[in-house]
Amino acid sequence: MKAMFDMALTAQNYKIRDLVTLVQKYRDGIANHSVISTIDSGPVIKNMTGIDLDLLPRGCEGGYLRLARLVNSGNLRMVIFLHEPLLRLDDPGILDLLRSCNIQNIPFANNMTTAEFILHRFLEKEMAASWRCPDTRPEKSLIFA
Repeated sequence: MKAMFDMALTAQNYKIRDLVTLVQKYRDGIANHSVISTIDSGPVIKNMTGIDLDLLPRGCEGGYLRLARLVNSGNLRMVIFLHEPLLRLDDPGILDLLRSCNIQNIPFANNMTTAEFILHRFLEKEMAASWRCPDTRPEKSLIFA
């Protein structure tokens, strides 16, 4: 597995089809970047689009936690995780992934509109080379009242 990834692409059951549609739309741009996915989503993306990607275990079997570790170590630049909106997101791995993206200021898309916006912006030629989120994390010395 590579050490640094440009994007994570994953989805829950019924949203995998939406994720594949999104990847097909932006296939040429995504194909030029390093991509990681879970074993549930990744093979479907690869079979339907031909994009080469690295695979993690199923999300509920530690895949989401490993994505969170990649975010926290600075080795993942954006996350697209399409989830089924009526399912509760109480899996500890999902919560850790979302929390890690918030703390590290990494773009996290959980619906098609946000995913398309992030991908479109990320794949613009002048953005892709220098994509860095501003460090907006509060300093540890600050006290919030």
